[in-house]
Amino acid sequence: MKITEIATRVVTSTFARPPRNPRSVWREKRALLVFVRTEDGHVGVGEAWCEGGSPRALVALIEDDLNPMLVGADARAICAHWERIYQLTFVSGKPGITLSALSAIDTALWDLAAKRVGEPLFRLLGGAADRVFAYASGGLYADDKDTAALGRELRGYVDAGFSAVKIKVAGAPLAADTARVAAARDAIGPDVRLMVDAVYMLDVPAAERMARAFARYDLHFFEAPLAPGNLPGLARLAAASPIPIAGNEIAFGLDAYRDLIVHGGIAYVHLDVNQCGGVTEALRIAALARAFHRPVSFHNATSAVAFAANLHVAAAVQGVDSIEWHMVHRMLFDKMGPEPFRLENGYVLLPDRPGLGLDLHPEAFAAT
Repeated sequence: MKITEIATRVVTSTFARPPRNPRSVWREKRALLVFVRTEDGHVGVGEAWCEGGSPRALVALIEDDLNPMLVGADARAICAHWERIYQLTFVSGKPGITLSALSAIDTALWDLAAKRVGEPLFRLLGGAADRVFAYASGGLYADDKDTAALGRELRGYVDAGFSAVKIKVAGAPLAADTARVAAARDAIGPDVRLMVDAVYMLDVPAAERMARAFARYDLHFFEAPLAPGNLPGLARLAAASPIPIAGNEIAFGLDAYRDLIVHGGIAYVHLDVNQCGGVTEALRIAALARAFHRPVSFHNATSAVAFAANLHVAAAVQGVDSIEWHMVHRMLFDKMGPEPFRLENGYVLLPDRPGLGLDLHPEAFAAT
């Protein structure tokens, strides 16, 4: 079954009241969708991570370098295509951007494979479960958002059916962040999971102080405290912290996750299908995590395509802790029809539709 077309489309979300985390302020946010069409007319979709700037470089890489490699090739040879593209990272000096592009293409090919046999992707991959524990991700900063407003926000997620929530930290002085964590715990009660994400903003001494200050609030994990490449510091922090450390969704490929586990000492493997190398590599990373008895949590912070891809892989493997359901970054969720993803007792149910369960085509979006 030959590939006849690879099309890229950029989806943009704008914010009237820009939210912020400790690192970024979003006046607009983009998602890069990649569509792969085959000669039988089927279309698969994936998404590439493009945070932190324009997606034009990613689009150029896909259109100029990867399109000629794939158009005319057999769409069923997913692992062969993965390896051919991955080999480009060895000499190109572009491993991150190439893995992001590969993530989208690989996911689209798996979406096609599942559609071709008429099965949801998670079943094609082995179907370990038909639901995944989800946490509501929010708790961002705003100039007019005090601890009472934060508490009301998080309580609303619990009232909506979530049994876990995550907030951002490291964007305010430690005393202010400690008050935010205390307000969060008070609002959600003692039985709801609470996690924090520092978005790589801290050094080791600051992260140790934060972990000690937050320990009394029974946090499930402390995500992304240090710069992604600081594995020695991460190992020191993991050994000293009273809160388990999770990381790093900004990691590309199996080797990076091996080093995070072996040399960084992380307790929770936090990965994103859109960044790590697609469905193919996410399965390998999940297997690696299981070999080291590390639970896996799936990141998601863009569109319904990203959420669906991570959800299907999460349901297909063992040892999954959770999936992030972002309450702010929710592109294309309004295009999915009624209840594309349903929450039940804190778990998101897998859609019983072929592939990722999404009926998206490039013709519905403006050309890049």
